[in-house]
Amino acid sequence: MLFNVPFLSLLALASAVPLADFSRALNNLDARAISATQTDLDNFRFFVQYASAAYCNSENAPGAPVVCAASACKTVEANRAVTVASVEGPKSGLGALVAVDHVRRAIVLTVRGSANVRNWLTNLQFTFSSCSDLVANCKVHNGFGDAWAEIRPTVLDAVRASRAANPTYSVITTGHSLGGAVATIAAAYLRRVENIPVDIYSFGSPRVGNDHFANFVTAQAGAEFRLTHGADPVSRLPPILFGYRHTSPEYWLNGGSSSTVDHALNNLRVCEGIANIGCNGGTLGLDIDAHGYYLADVSACNPKNSPTARQADISDAELEQRLNAWVHQDVEWVEEHTA
Repeated sequence: MLFNVPFLSLLALASAVPLADFSRALNNLDARAISATQTDLDNFRFFVQYASAAYCNSENAPGAPVVCAASACKTVEANRAVTVASVEGPKSGLGALVAVDHVRRAIVLTVRGSANVRNWLTNLQFTFSSCSDLVANCKVHNGFGDAWAEIRPTVLDAVRASRAANPTYSVITTGHSLGGAVATIAAAYLRRVENIPVDIYSFGSPRVGNDHFANFVTAQAGAEFRLTHGADPVSRLPPILFGYRHTSPEYWLNGGSSSTVDHALNNLRVCEGIANIGCNGGTLGLDIDAHGYYLADVSACNPKNSPTARQADISDAELEQRLNAWVHQDVEWVEEHTA
């Protein structure tokens, strides 16, 4: 999914917050009421396979099996998951798949991530669109909202048909990268419009909407399993200072290298709050590999979805400086508003 909008120009902000204040903010963490379990980690390992499958199954015909090259969804294949519907947005290029997994007794909507994460980071815009049909004063990122609107009719019809045939099955939405953002919006509407307690499994999702959206989704029936990894830059955007918030809680994989996929439970920690900076939100740098590896090489079944292809108009150093400046400002904002 590509959003070809010029990058929002900003003042040079690299020294906005002293590093001493930044470190203090990271170390001043609230007590956490939620802890990660082995079941959580196992479920992340399973549903990331569906997030992977979106990269190579979003043009499936109804009834087609869900299969992946590069062994990207071996358990899903073993479960003989079957396609109910697939769809691709004509403007956004967003691809999505609704499948039924009779072994897991689940109906799964999986949304494909970006074909070029680095260019998305370079061209990022921060404009909102309304989602007041969910809750008053609700706003989501304009690009994510438009992408959901394109696939919404097909997704709703497919989920309704699947539930009619399998009324006891759970409903899951999942996606990697920008797909995780749209999967979060999809779950909000499935919960609100269809009264389904959808569970969300997102991997490296950016912030989706404002505080009204984030609080509304977090409070809905159904669980939010939002996984971040190391210093993944996508999960730190759009910035808190521009009014964006995450759903809560955050599950943060931290340990090993950026491409580590064999994580143990002690590498998974939880941070709560829609504007927390205690996990991924307080990290620095331009670690694209951390975005590509979430317990697996997420886009492995479709090598065309390279996260590292680059535009010539901005260097890695310049982009990293911009990303770091936003983190510093986010830390400053959180400190000022939680003192």
